[in-house]
Formats: sequence, structure tokens, C-alpha cells
Amino acid sequence: MSGRYAKEPTNVEVNFKLAAKYAARYTEAMEAKAKELYQKVITLDPEGKQGTHTIEYLKVTVPYTQAAEFALGQMASFGRKPDPAPLQAFIKKYPSSPLVESGYEYLSNYYMAQAPKDEASKFFEEWIARFPDKTSGYDLYVRRIIRDKADLDKGIKLAEKISEIEGYDIAPRYVQNHAQLYVLKGDKAKADELYGKDFMADQVDNLAYALRSYAEFWAGQNENLASAEAMIEKALLLEPDEAYFKQSAANIYLKLGKEEKALAVYGPEFVQKNAAAASPLFSYASFWNRQGKNLESAVEAAKKALELEPTYYGYDVLGQIQLKLKNYEEALKAAEKALALAQDVAKKNEGFPTKPYEDRVQKVKDAMAQQKK
Repeated sequence: MSGRYAKEPTNVEVNFKLAAKYAARYTEAMEAKAKELYQKVITLDPEGKQGTHTIEYLKVTVPYTQAAEFALGQMASFGRKPDPAPLQAFIKKYPSSPLVESGYEYLSNYYMAQAPKDEASKFFEEWIARFPDKTSGYDLYVRRIIRDKADLDKGIKLAEKISEIEGYDIAPRYVQNHAQLYVLKGDKAKADELYGKDFMADQVDNLAYALRSYAEFWAGQNENLASAEAMIEKALLLEPDEAYFKQSAANIYLKLGKEEKALAVYGPEFVQKNAAAASPLFSYASFWNRQGKNLESAVEAAKKALELEPTYYGYDVLGQIQLKLKNYEEALKAAEKALALAQDVAKKNEGFPTKPYEDRVQKVKDAMAQQKK
């Protein structure tokens, strides 16, 4: 760029790009050169008609001149002696610029840390009036109020607005600030209601399900399996007694060829611990039936589930497992019982399909006939 600048000293694009490279060096000498070149861009093209620049991290495109003014404002707002005036002038000069919101964010460095309270309040009021549906201004306003330990009722209203904007998926840091306002007011009961053990229990649940979803997704792709394994194990730490997570972990371990680990987390011990609950027992039997492994334990689980809750689908799974084990007589009994119960359901529910259960009975009979040959 220096070579191009030597040949084209009045080229706006060259001046701007060289200025940006100097600015990226983060030294006083380099920053001084950057400021000089940004100012030259403004002098060369005061109307901003000689090309545009895309600020990648913001995903916005503006004229080089506007980008140069904004860059100068940024530098001033973060200097040893922060000066908000250049960015304030930018916002006033370019009220519809896509950089205005970022301008407020950069200015907040000064108004959070150094501006007097009344001056800061005026700035934040202007910001949230300009962007009433964006969280950033409200959040920093709340943080300034917490720092000042004043205007707490105002802060609470701002925190409530953040909750309204963010909705169910509100970030915990916003809730913490909301609770802090109540602590400062001396209302710890309200702080606990907002940010106590119930809130954190929900966060744990959300994280556990996110980890499990990630693990299941990549297990389904048969890729990133080591990462999937690590994440499902983290989920199990958060939800150690949840059968849903144990089954996911077993599935991933099996994909990794770690059958012993699968059985450790979701094997015979699980059946013993859940001997009085039909639903987890049935899910266990169905899972191992699909896997074609651990079938003796799956039979035990299916039988226990049927003792508690005799259903057509429970007998159907039991029949499938017995068939895999080549226990043909037992498989036929279970398949015929599944069919009979399914037919009872069909009498009360028009259109209920019974053919799959008829086919399963025939499949067992065919296997028995083949064995006799």
C-alpha cells in the first residue's frame, strides 16, 4: 500500500486502506499516521463520492469519507483522554448512517466510565430513544445505574424492558443485573425470585439439552464423534438421572465402538433402578432392540414393562427381541398378543393400522418354518 501511495498520493481508496493498516498497528506513532491519512481522505473527498468501504465486522458499506470520520471518532473515544465529541459529531452529521448504532456503542466506553452521572443519563436516554427495540443501550444504562447506586427504580424499569425485548431466551447477565438492582434496593427476596436456584435449574436444563442436541446431531452425521462424546458426557454430568440422556450417550458410545461404556451408562443396572416404571423400561427395550445388542437385558426390561402396563407396542417389541434371540415360541406368543391388542384398539379407533402386527406374526411363523427345514 505504501508503494501505491507513493504513485497515487491523491487516491482516496489508497489513502483510506493505508490509514487502516497503520491503525491496526496499535502504536502511538502508527495511530498518528493513520489519523493524518484518514483526515486526508476527508479533505480529498468531502462529499463522499469517490468509492465505498465495507466494514466487515459490522457488515455495513459506507463511503470512504464516512468510514474515515467514523474511524477518527473511534480513536478519539478510546484514547488516553477519551473525547466523545468526534463520534457525537458523526452521529449528528449522519443520522441515518448504518454506523450510528455502533457509534453509540463506542461512545458508551466514555459514558460508562468517565462522564458525570447526569451527562451519562442524558446520553443513554438519547440512545434508547433512537433504538428502542435494541438491548444494548438499555443494558449499559442499567450497568451505569448499578455503578452509581442511584435511580434504582429507573434501572428496574429498564431491566424489565430488556426482559420484554429478549423474551424467554434472555441472557443470564441481564437477569443478574436485574437482580442486582433489587439487592441495592434491599429486596433480596425479589432478587432470589429473579436469579435464584429456580432460574439456575432452568439454565442447567437448557444447557444439558443443547449439549445433547449437538451430540445427537453429529452422531446422526457419523462425524465429529469425539466431540459428540465429550458433549454428551457433559450433559450427563448435568442430568445424571435422566434416561433420555443416558440413551443418547449409549447411542454415541456404540457408534464409537465402545459397547462397554454404553452398557455402563444404559445397561442392566438401569433396568434394576427403573424396575417400577413402565415407560423407561419400554424405551430401554426398544433402544436395544433397534441396536440388536444387549438383548437378554432388553427382554427382561420388556417383560417388566408389560407386567406394569400391558400394551400392544410393548408386546410387539418383546416379540421382535425374542425373534432376534431365536426364541421362536416366545416370539410368536408376544407377536400374537401384540396383534390381538392392536385389533382391540382398531375396534375403537377407525383406521388404526393392524397390518404391521399381522406381518410380524407371519414373520415369526416363517422363521419357525425355516428352522424346521
